[in-house]
Amino acid sequence: MNRLLRILFFGYLFLSLLLLTLCNKETTNQPVDCSQCFPVAPDSGFLALHLTINQENQEIPVTVFQGNIEDKDIRYRDTVNQPTIKILMPAGHSYAVTAEYIQQGDTIVAVDGTSLEVKKAVGQCSKSCYVVMGGYLDLRLRK
Repeated sequence: MNRLLRILFFGYLFLSLLLLTLCNKETTNQPVDCSQCFPVAPDSGFLALHLTINQENQEIPVTVFQGNIEDKDIRYRDTVNQPTIKILMPAGHSYAVTAEYIQQGDTIVAVDGTSLEVKKAVGQCSKSCYVVMGGYLDLRLRK
């Protein structure tokens, strides 16, 4: 009976530790690009904005908000003329982004959001390292 209790106890302990490891929000088990993995946790990362540039929209006003748009915490505002731009922003925050387009005389506002999170990658590269997750924003017009 004591042996059975010990086996159950250590089995429970093993499963608990395994679940804690798998559910750790500070590490990632997603595949990472080791060339984008840093030995020290970075404090910033890039937001990659993907936009539509066409005859009617050669320059697009974009606004980056930290948190929700309703918070009105503007961190970046510019008019861009390239289909993809990268903006360096502090990690550990969520961001909402707007892009204003003109289509047949009407204003259309594209909205997307993401978070920049620093995660530790274990067992994927030659050494444990840190990656910035998130940052992709699709603000392109739909056809």
